[in-house]
Amino acid sequence: MKRISVLGLVLALGVLALAAVAFAGRSHDKGGGKNFSAKLNGWEEDPSQVTTGKGSFQAHIDSPTQISFTLKYRGLEGAAGMAHIHIGSRHETGGVSAWLCGNATQPACPPGQATEAVLNGTIQGDDIVGPTGQGVEVGAAGFADLIRAMRKGETYTNVHSPTRAPGGEIRGQNHGGHGDDDHGDHGKKRH
Repeated sequence: MKRISVLGLVLALGVLALAAVAFAGRSHDKGGGKNFSAKLNGWEEDPSQVTTGKGSFQAHIDSPTQISFTLKYRGLEGAAGMAHIHIGSRHETGGVSAWLCGNATQPACPPGQATEAVLNGTIQGDDIVGPTGQGVEVGAAGFADLIRAMRKGETYTNVHSPTRAPGGEIRGQNHGGHGDDDHGDHGKKRH
């Protein structure tokens, strides 16, 4: 009888040890992810846009001072004029943190309404434009804030077509940061 109790205790401790290791590994991943992605469409805009436009965004934190990214879009109903990463929760409008295309520090957005357009680029400290009203400093001092917001699921990417949808035609919440394949409920409104 003692042997069964000892065996049960050993098995229980083994299960607890495995759970602790799994939990510790998961906790270690939180906030440390380097890969992010978003699927962009009109339904994610605020307000929602009825459009045939679609896109995707992928980003990788290369270093504490650089993010590389790929932005793709197609089927826009207006010509792309600018694209950004914003600080904001899902279905909430937030301020611009970094331009992807269409301003003085990033190239013009590639043409691509009906056909797919692809833009590869980098974001560095000097590319951070705030939003200061949301606690993100301009320039290199704000780079860590952008990364922290991305890891919390509190950023989105959107593409604006100034003649069709000046506030944004397609948008998607950036996911990742809690492990490269985690696409859970990050960024959803909390009630």
